[in-house]
Amino acid sequence: MDRETQHIWIGAAVFVIVPVLLAVFFTGDVRTKQTQGFELTAYYNRVNGISVGAKVLLAGIQVGQVTQQKFDAEGQQAILTFLIQEGIKLPNDTVAMIVSDGLMGGKFIKLDPGGDMDTLQPGDVFTYVQDAVLVESVLEKIVLRAEAKRLKKSANQ
Repeated sequence: MDRETQHIWIGAAVFVIVPVLLAVFFTGDVRTKQTQGFELTAYYNRVNGISVGAKVLLAGIQVGQVTQQKFDAEGQQAILTFLIQEGIKLPNDTVAMIVSDGLMGGKFIKLDPGGDMDTLQPGDVFTYVQDAVLVESVLEKIVLRAEAKRLKKSANQ
């Protein structure tokens, strides 16, 4: 194959591949798009690391996603709105926790169902939530505790 034919094939490949990549980039991952379901709301004091599109997991399976973030100026709280798949029944005392996927991983919402017989209805607000834990504050506590132990040990010697 001569050089000019190679250039034609490369040009044709670029004209085919670039639009496909742009379409994938701008439409996102189809598997994570969710259009049907019901909305639930939760009020948090701290939502560090959570963004629109974050996963909502129940028993380790994605059953929804965060669709909206707002700030309640009056209550000084963050408001997250979730879209939960149709057919998911959550007891009224379900806890909506912001958890981290490992030490350096992203954050997501973990639903921990309670034992209430009544279930959350579309538009309801979670009564029980757990705010995001700041890794920096946990590490600071660990370092300070280790430093205190070291000082105590050196004072006893």
